[in-house]
Amino acid sequence: MKRIIITSILALIFSCSSVIARTIIVKVSNIRGEKGNILVMAQQGKESKPVYGMAKAEKGTAVIKLENVEWDEFDLSVFHDENDNWKMDFSEDKKPVEGYAMKSWKPKQDEETVSLKLYYPTHE
Repeated sequence: MKRIIITSILALIFSCSSVIARTIIVKVSNIRGEKGNILVMAQQGKESKPVYGMAKAEKGTAVIKLENVEWDEFDLSVFHDENDNWKMDFSEDKKPVEGYAMKSWKPKQDEETVSLKLYYPTHE
């Protein structure tokens, strides 16, 4: 009887700790300049703790690693913080002036690569 109880407790402990943490590689393209940083956030719903990544902006493409992403499905948000103020900037008519991209995603392996293309709604 003790053996059954101990085995049940161990099975419960291992099933609770079997969350797979992944490394997600985010390839961001269409970066229009070298000012600022490219900021990436992965999150599963508004209540979950986000996972963040960042890279120095370079014209063209940047690659950012997100470590310890534990969800099977999540949302990715990316934006080009050109003026390093850590927030998305908007024009007077409420349109974003910095590049951004968003995607809901479901990885298929322990380490996956996702590609996102920045969209710049206004051109300076």
